[in-house]
Amino acid sequence: MFDRVGSSSSQYGNRRPRVRPPPCGLCIRDRREVRYARLAHPGPQGRSAGNAHATRWLSLAIVCTVGYHLVLKVTPAGANPLMSLLVTYALVTLLFGAVLLVSPGGFEWRQEFRQLNWTALALAVVIVGLDLAFLLMYRSGVAVSLGALITQSAAAMLLLAIGVAAFKERLSVANAVGLVLCLAGLWLVNRR
Repeated sequence: MFDRVGSSSSQYGNRRPRVRPPPCGLCIRDRREVRYARLAHPGPQGRSAGNAHATRWLSLAIVCTVGYHLVLKVTPAGANPLMSLLVTYALVTLLFGAVLLVSPGGFEWRQEFRQLNWTALALAVVIVGLDLAFLLMYRSGVAVSLGALITQSAAAMLLLAIGVAAFKERLSVANAVGLVLCLAGLWLVNRR
């Protein structure tokens, strides 16, 4: 699964060879070596440490999703939505720039830009659409308790189907039951 550092186990005696974690977006690439930021990879403590690390990221995503919807719901109705999002994106750009500059390891702008492809532009378009849609949806009177639930459930069902069709992910019985429950939940939520 991971690339092993070293090739023969006799070289290490009874010790296990070091295992490099798979590369991710927070890895810092260098021509001679690959150094991994502690933020992205939990280290060699084992599977339970990796699960705890994933739980922290999941918790952060949940907290930020709740904050995202609450902030969009309380954005002043008189504020121009495009200007509001322009200021938001400008601040986000500054924050990401600051984090990038203080992140561990070296950083080469040219090499990092070469790693980018069409997905950066596609993600920008999707984020603009997402933010604008939620902001205008809440301004049109959709309840924050229902707007997020409906969109997240529908997105989960679509992503499940896309994962199976496009990425060859396997659909377990539990996934199928979850899909049925999502459909039933959407039907119940939308009943008046």
